Formats: sequence, structure tokens, C-alpha cells
Amino acid sequence: MKLVVLVPTYNEVDNIAGLIVAVCASVPEADLLIIDDSSPDGTGAIVTKIAARDRHIQLLTRKTKEGLGRAYMAGLIWALERSYTHVATMDADFSHDPSDLPRLVAAADDRTVIIGSRYIAGGKIEGWGFNRYANSWVAKVVTRTLLGLSARDATAGFKIYPRAFLELLKLDRLIAAGYAFQVEMLMKATEAGFAIREVPITFVDRRAGQSKIAGEARRSIAVVFQLAWQREGLRQFVKFCLIGAGNTVVDWGSYFLFHQLGGLPKLMAKLASFAIAACSSYYFNRRWTFRSQNRQIPQELGKFVLVASTGAAFNAGIFWLVVIKLH
Repeated sequence: MKLVVLVPTYNEVDNIAGLIVAVCASVPEADLLIIDDSSPDGTGAIVTKIAARDRHIQLLTRKTKEGLGRAYMAGLIWALERSYTHVATMDADFSHDPSDLPRLVAAADDRTVIIGSRYIAGGKIEGWGFNRYANSWVAKVVTRTLLGLSARDATAGFKIYPRAFLELLKLDRLIAAGYAFQVEMLMKATEAGFAIREVPITFVDRRAGQSKIAGEARRSIAVVFQLAWQREGLRQFVKFCLIGAGNTVVDWGSYFLFHQLGGLPKLMAKLASFAIAACSSYYFNRRWTFRSQNRQIPQELGKFVLVASTGAAFNAGIFWLVVIKLH
């Protein structure tokens, strides 16, 4: 394995020197890339001095602060231009303990994304208040539900990615600039068929410096909903529900026309209105929800009519019992 550890920084002057020492001690054969967004506190200058004495330390300086996701993208591009087989990501503030890196490395292979997880057996969080823990837990549940992710710690930033996955990514098409980048990467890995494995860690609130998470929650939620809409299954489900709701109106509107205005008996009017609603459902789901390209329309329609007939019989039975028999 040839590993590089990516660490984005912005105003981490109180942490960066100690972090470099700790990472190098934990994985001495790995390289370390610090991606600094031109920190005004001199973080980059410290890295430059250390890198002059150690060939394993590299500095990538970006001109402006564009968010965690953009920093990681720049680092991933840098790594892919070189011969690394795996890329690790972690925070600069010691919330991710560098001494955990060997355990993550030991779990890694060419088809698995490794997560340093707070939310599996053996994992825990230290130093958080109730509000932050509750916010993180809600974000985890919402993200897993909307994106269909299996990982218990879907928002974690302590990861190892195999090169095989990174080479499949179209980095310029990723939409998350901030902390939601972690979620988007996990979603892309899952869609590409890569396994996800979680290794328990202890996450400790930052030792020094100022948190950069302020204002990220709202932006990250918006990105998660954008990512959810990219999932074909969810889009189809929403469209199917909308068409179903619309055809309920079509069904009862047609019934009113046939019975109240046309004078048909109630049961006959209901069967006719159901047939219209079913045909409307077939047409719009075929054209909009599933965008079917199947040209065998008679066979497809025949199957639909067979299934719809069962629904019609059930619908008519309930209608007869509630509207005619019990009315």
C-alpha cells in the first residue's frame, strides 16, 4: 500500500505542528499532504518549514477559502496525479486521533471504503454537549434515510479511499463544497459497488483553535436533499405518489360526472371512473415516472390491465360496502 493522508487546514496554527508529528509517528511510511486555504494565522508557513526537513510532508496552498469539500477535491486531484494506492482524510484539530490510522490502514483493501466510526460498538464521542450530539445524530439518521446509506456514521470525515474508487469519480461533477462532501463521497462509493467498512474510533472535540462548522448545517442539509433527488428510486417514488394523488382526483371527479350528471348507477359509475383513473395512471407513470422505452405497449398494457382489474374488483367491493350497503 502507498498511502497519502490529506488534511485540510484553515487557521490551525495551534494544532498543525503537533498533528504532523503524530501522523508521521503513526504511519511513518505514508505521505502527508496539508491543503491550506491561505490561512492568515501562518499555518502554511509552519508546514513549509517542516516540509523542508521531511520529504513525506507536502503543502498544497489554495488562494481562497472555498470550503472543506473543495479542499479535499484539490487534494484528491493531487493524489491521483501520483502513484498512491489509497488516500486517507482526517481533520487537523485532533478530533480524529492519528494513532487510529494504523487500524484503519489494516482494514483497507482495493474495493472498500474505510470509515473511522463514532456510532458503532466501541466508538464514542468525548467533549460534546447535548445540542451538538443531538444535531449530529439527527443529521446521521436523515442522511442515511434519504440517501439509502448503510454506514452508521455516514457523516464521518475520517476515511480511507482506495484509488480504484477515486479513479471512477468525476470530481468536477461533485456538488458538495462543504462538510456534505463526506456524505456525497460515501453515496458515490455505494453506487459504484464498493464495500463500506466501519472501524470504531473515539472522536474528541477540538483541543485548540476555532471550529469552522458554524453555518454548515443549513448548507449541508440542502446538499443532502439535492443528492437524494439524484437517486432514481427516490425520484420515481415521489413521482409515483404525485401521480397517484392526481389520479385520486381524476377517479372521484369522473365518478361525480358519471353518477351525478350522467345518471349512471353508483357502482357502474365507480367502475367507469376507476378505469379512467387507471389508464391515466398507466400513461403518466409510463411517460414520466419510469420513462419506459419498451415498445411492446400491447403486452405491457395487458399486464397492467390484469393487475388493475384486481384493484378494480377490490375498489368496487369496498365502494359497494361503504357507499351502497352501509349508506
